[in-house]
Amino acid sequence: MPAAAVLRTRAKPEPPPPEPGLRARKKADLKRRISEAALQLMRERGYDEVTIDEIVRRVEVSQPTFYKYYPSKEAILLEHAMSGFGPLLTAAMERKGSVIVVERMRSFLRDAAKQMSKDRKLWVAIALSNAYNPVRNPELLDTAAVGTRLLEGALERAQQQGELTRDFSSRRLASMLEGILLRLCLEWGADSPRAHALGPSLEDGFNFFLRGAAPR
Repeated sequence: MPAAAVLRTRAKPEPPPPEPGLRARKKADLKRRISEAALQLMRERGYDEVTIDEIVRRVEVSQPTFYKYYPSKEAILLEHAMSGFGPLLTAAMERKGSVIVVERMRSFLRDAAKQMSKDRKLWVAIALSNAYNPVRNPELLDTAAVGTRLLEGALERAQQQGELTRDFSSRRLASMLEGILLRLCLEWGADSPRAHALGPSLEDGFNFFLRGAAPR
């Protein structure tokens, strides 16, 4: 086939997605400012003490404007809980160094423990508000926005590299690991059985998980 014909038959590269327009950028910026103001107020005073009126005063917008972006202050906590650790996991998986996935995940858990310890009041507020509750809202288990999807991807990569068992799907492994980590975070938030550091607890939980998920 002539070279020109080959070039004509090749698929054209996909054009890059268009940059968001000024209006879309302004809306995204306002939503971010509302969320950041609400989260900061909750850090300062606790979830129950913060009102929507205080949030809009800090951002200098009206309550109707707030409700265009969020149906409630609980929705802001839910958004934060769903995506809060996604950037940390992504950074750990892309970090230069060891190609061993489980070691990258261990690094991610250390970073997550540091972030939660620094932002303890806010994570306790998320727990107390019951914002992230898959029993009340089962769609949370399937939405693409939740950090679980990233965790499943990391575990699947570990399976492909022979680091974890293939006896279970990456989705099942993710649910098992999340269950362990959630229990440890709840104990830490409740200072049970006594006040303790979160980092070593998550390390123990991950080591326990790896024993059961080791390849046979």
